[in-house]
Amino acid sequence: MPVPGFADVLPQIARNVPVCLWMSAIPSSAAGRARKAYGRSRYISLGPAPFVPLVAVLWPVQRVRLFAEWAETAPRLTRADDGNVARWMKQTRQEFLVAVPSIVEHDDFTPTVKGGTRKESKGLAKDRVALLLADDARHYQW
Repeated sequence: MPVPGFADVLPQIARNVPVCLWMSAIPSSAAGRARKAYGRSRYISLGPAPFVPLVAVLWPVQRVRLFAEWAETAPRLTRADDGNVARWMKQTRQEFLVAVPSIVEHDDFTPTVKGGTRKESKGLAKDRVALLLADDARHYQW
């Protein structure tokens, strides 16, 4: 769910690398860097991570094409799309940035489309809600 001003700031956020517009308290190393950056910097590098938070990512067209080409031939892709993207990030050394704060909130009141046994947590699970969430995206210099 986007915060107010979401669409207005996307042109300012767009980079030549993918930018995650949402991040929770995990991966913990990136979350720690986001906390330290809050109020000082608008972006952190996701860095090597076990997964890429894919709730909302602003992809440059060329990068998404490269990912799609990789995915067509990559062995052992799983249902864990965030883990598959992390594999691509690691194998290709693709940089991902994370917007600080998040400008999208994860709708944790709806069951996952992936299936499985995990139930929605009604906004109580720290790994399923934004770590730092903007009240209005237009209040920040991107």
